[in-house]
Amino acid sequence: MNRPLLPISFVVLAAAAALSFSCGTPHGEARPEAAPPLSVAIETTSAGPSSGGLEATGSIEAARRASPGTILAGRVTKIVKREGQRVRQGETLARVESGDVAARVAQAEAAVVGAQAAETNARLMRDRLERLVAKQAASPKSLEDAVAGYDAARANLHAAEEGVRAARVMLGYGEVRAPFDGVIERRLVEEGDTASPGMPMFIVVDTTRMKLEAALPESSARGLAPGSPLAVVVDGTDGASLDATLAEILPASDPATRTVTARVLLDNADGALRPGMFARVRFPGDGPAIVFIPATAIVRRGPLTGVFVVDDNVAHLRWITLGTSLDGRVEAASGLAAGERIVTTPAAELADGRRVEIAR
Repeated sequence: MNRPLLPISFVVLAAAAALSFSCGTPHGEARPEAAPPLSVAIETTSAGPSSGGLEATGSIEAARRASPGTILAGRVTKIVKREGQRVRQGETLARVESGDVAARVAQAEAAVVGAQAAETNARLMRDRLERLVAKQAASPKSLEDAVAGYDAARANLHAAEEGVRAARVMLGYGEVRAPFDGVIERRLVEEGDTASPGMPMFIVVDTTRMKLEAALPESSARGLAPGSPLAVVVDGTDGASLDATLAEILPASDPATRTVTARVLLDNADGALRPGMFARVRFPGDGPAIVFIPATAIVRRGPLTGVFVVDDNVAHLRWITLGTSLDGRVEAASGLAAGERIVTTPAAELADGRRVEIAR
């Protein structure tokens, strides 16, 4: 019989608790709260505005992308281009079976030949009757009928010629072509697959211009205008700041988070940026308050990071999330607020729940 699976969050918390217990209270020793007070140095945390403006994150995407396909239903007979290949606008990407459409083109062309013959015959008849009527050898009514017959034949010829053009356009859909200069990001079909009308067959992206969409607080977006210059740092590069432009701020906001989406454009003529790369964009203005703590205050237990927070002369180990580092201090991205007292250099024997006394 299968055992019920425990929730992942329960397993993680249990593991963290066991790790903290095993590191803080060795077997055979007294419980932390029963041990004598330990002298510690503390610091009261404070928060200050971030310098350089508000920072938001997002993923790099191609500014222009398309999913070319066909309006024909038929078998894919040839894949011409593969993923990663550069293509020019109008270049063939794949071919779809179109024998029935080719037959329709031939029929339309044959219809044009017949319509041309009928138009020629009607024109000759009209011209002959015009001469006869001039000699009073035919009635005006017969000339009127000949002129009407010629007009009808000429209209039929025009319709047949348009039928050829329409059939040739349909025949052109047998070749799937690149909508613009770019790179094939994905190929969605294989040779032998059956294509259907409107089915995407490729994803083509133009990587010479990239975009990044980032969420901003509504209050921070009020002073921003399209065209504003911005700075972007992309992970996986040399860390240099890239010039970017604010393209637009989308009009709708997220009612759950009270944020709006800012769309940022970056030039990528050298191809250094790739879709999916993580990036940080800095907007002008004051960012949110940031709490920095001494790097020596951080307690590391496996993948977890935390600090000892002192409350009523008792040290409590609290897990926090770290951010950027600067001059020996580290940003407490979450889990710690301004005004809390933390141990700046925790001793090895300091454990969660241990009574402490403040060093003078």
